[in-house]
Amino acid sequence: MLRSVISLFSMLGISVLIIPTELALANDNPNVKSIAPGDPAMAKAHEKSERELDGFLEKLRNPPPGTENYSVKLGFADKAEGVALTTDEMTQNVEYMWVYQITASGDHFTALLGDTPEYVHNIKPDDRVEFEKSDIFDWLYIENGKMKGNYTACPLLLAGPKEQLEQYREILGIACD
Repeated sequence: MLRSVISLFSMLGISVLIIPTELALANDNPNVKSIAPGDPAMAKAHEKSERELDGFLEKLRNPPPGTENYSVKLGFADKAEGVALTTDEMTQNVEYMWVYQITASGDHFTALLGDTPEYVHNIKPDDRVEFEKSDIFDWLYIENGKMKGNYTACPLLLAGPKEQLEQYREILGIACD
């Protein structure tokens, strides 16, 4: 089930990439949406996810019945060896991707990368990622078949065709303001 949810996210194009404009214009992969650094709608979505993060982490540590597929979105950037994590929306060349199978120890976490990077080269699907609470850009889980969280999907979906947004609202229960 988890793999199918991650595949669904990839098909829906809800991975986020913040890259320079000249690279964004060259991007022809429909599964990756480019958002300009400092995008106001994305900043608002990230703020909402931060406000509700403690509630998500509480559920992650003690999942209520009917919940599953806890995942978080992290911002990855290549460095000389490995990757750096960031939530700075003004940083360029950052690819935001989902991690799953999260293990928590206080505010320190490990998880597996669930997406296939398009531009970041020093990490691959199912690589183990270590991160802190402060590195979390967005989060989601499934409750009784409906998605909770994933606030950063809304700026991406609102920028696309209206019928696509309505379809995702119906299938996944995504509610965009």
